[in-house]
Amino acid sequence: MAKHFGSIMDFTRERNDDLMRAYREQLALANYIIMPEIFEKVAESPAKRFWVSEERAAVEVSRMLVGKPFSRMRPNKREMFEEIFRRYIALRDLHPDKSLFVLVSDIVRQPAPKFYLTPRTVGEFIYRIKNGWYDKQFDRYRKDIDGERPQE
Repeated sequence: MAKHFGSIMDFTRERNDDLMRAYREQLALANYIIMPEIFEKVAESPAKRFWVSEERAAVEVSRMLVGKPFSRMRPNKREMFEEIFRRYIALRDLHPDKSLFVLVSDIVRQPAPKFYLTPRTVGEFIYRIKNGWYDKQFDRYRKDIDGERPQE
């Protein structure tokens, strides 16, 4: 399955939408709005999927299968890949005919128990989303691939 042009931006937008959904839910549940606490609760909220590419997840699962240690990886990412790996082992036993990539692709699109981000990172993402930073990046990206065509 080939990636279409712009898929990284699609992925980012989906992740941002999921983060904002969790953010709004936590704001609605809060008696008092204390942003560091909100960001922590968002980070621990269930996510729509594992926010990692199929390719990166497959590489890490492959490394884990041969016993290679994690290279200087943040604890959240390590925890995420360990959960993906645990699910992979269970699925591999059920579907021994399917490739590692197919199984991992299915797994990363399953709901994830949390976002696997630090509260600080959640806060930075939400700040950027609310201030239109990602929209500006997307606009710049579109101009780069479309050329400087005049708007109609």
